Amino acid sequence: SYPTIGLATGTPTTEQAIEDWAVRGLFYRLNYIYNNRYILELNGRYDGSSRFPADKRWGFFPSASAAWRLDQEAFMQGLKPVISNFKIRGSYGSLGNQATSNYGYVSTFAPEDSDYLFDGSLPLTVNTPGLVSPNYTWEKVTTGNLGADIGLFDNKLNLTFDIYERNTKGMLSSGRELPGVLGASEPRENAADLRNRGWELSVAYQTNFKTGSDPINFNARFLLADSRSVITRFQNPNQNLTAYREKMELGEIWGLTSDGLFQNQAEIDALDQSSIVPWDALAIVPGWPKYIDQDGNGKIETGLTAADAKDLSVIGNTSPRFNFGLDLNGSWKGFDVRAFFQGVAKQDYYPLDYLYWGFYQQPYGGGYSHLLDFYRPNSDSPTDMAKHSQAYINAGLANQNLNSKYPILQSWLADVNVGTKIGDAKGLGIPQTGYMLNGAYLRFKNLTIGYTIPASITKKLHVSNVRFYASGENIFEWSALKKHYDPEAINGNVGIDPSVNTEREKANGYAYPFQRRYSIGMNVNF
Repeated sequence: SYPTIGLATGTPTTEQAIEDWAVRGLFYRLNYIYNNRYILELNGRYDGSSRFPADKRWGFFPSASAAWRLDQEAFMQGLKPVISNFKIRGSYGSLGNQATSNYGYVSTFAPEDSDYLFDGSLPLTVNTPGLVSPNYTWEKVTTGNLGADIGLFDNKLNLTFDIYERNTKGMLSSGRELPGVLGASEPRENAADLRNRGWELSVAYQTNFKTGSDPINFNARFLLADSRSVITRFQNPNQNLTAYREKMELGEIWGLTSDGLFQNQAEIDALDQSSIVPWDALAIVPGWPKYIDQDGNGKIETGLTAADAKDLSVIGNTSPRFNFGLDLNGSWKGFDVRAFFQGVAKQDYYPLDYLYWGFYQQPYGGGYSHLLDFYRPNSDSPTDMAKHSQAYINAGLANQNLNSKYPILQSWLADVNVGTKIGDAKGLGIPQTGYMLNGAYLRFKNLTIGYTIPASITKKLHVSNVRFYASGENIFEWSALKKHYDPEAINGNVGIDPSVNTEREKANGYAYPFQRRYSIGMNVNF
């Protein structure tokens, strides 16, 4: 009757979880090419997924594409020596996305031991199930694309360009925020629409240089792409910053605008920042971070809505922009070399982990060299003055440092455990412009050097091919982040974006750096 011990009664001493899911689908494709110039393709899918309720399990997703080979037209023949290939193409279509949990539409009970003793034992209890929504089915992703493929000089130079718009209708996410008195979290449902616009460019070049009997072959490919994503539909009438809202760009960072550090008590008295002190034990003193009062009410506060953000504003975006890559290849007389570079030209990142903040976040977190530029005032006490002077001298620091980059030393000033969402974050746990980091980077991703033994030698050994090689991966990075985090390991989340997981380990660069790996080897084909 009960096919899993997870349904057993009594005192649980072990557990078991079983999941299954299935998809079924029909699809068709029709291609038509006329005179090698006009190309048409029609596609369609009718898919069903067990991850959705029985009455919302199936979806039909059609698409169509067309292309025109201009280089085959008579009026282009005079340009053949220059334009060897010229194709214009366009497409529009849809696909379904069922990347969600296997039983998200089912309200489930969770059995566990009670926290209270009854007759000397902990009885089995069952927790209240979470909410589910009847609005739960496929995400429908429609994409329109226009592109061109151009080959020049007998295809020595090839260019490909695409511009596209992708719309996700009925994106599965937590629905509109519900009153706290309900006592349950918002269920996942087809609550939002998302628009993504972008473009991609590829430039490839190949040639060879004659050097006696053995030419030098060379080819290169450069890729550049960019996109931006905006929420186009979501029920958020109050424009709460803790949820999706219409016209919200994914990755946006809301934060405070830095105004340096407090230099004296008069400045502290003129601006009330008491609402963002992380802990009652901390005091606002000269050297504390100072922020611009955006709404002019004499207080620094963090609002909860876009309409009344108080002193918050959009100060950056975590989404990577202008992704690029460069692939270089060359060969000569059995030798071959490949070098690959990749990177991101624009990305903002605000640190929230002790890996950056050290003792500002945790007194036992230690210090880092970049934090030594901290605020150091004059001491009123000659004894303290002498004591601090000697300590700073021993550390190689000047006694006074009023124009420092970092504030006065206060442990927990950057503590994020007090909350990582808008309205909860305090102190340096609130993103601010003064410590925003540049997440752009260029990485020397791979270098491979090889040598292939001439065929005249391998034939005598009855071997078709022998190649020796040496390779290195993640060889070097050019990045402002590299002394703190691996620029590829960060996912850019700062905990106040409602679309992301707010776990510190996943959100704040707390990830193992990409390894530098070097290898030598031999490939033998018989």
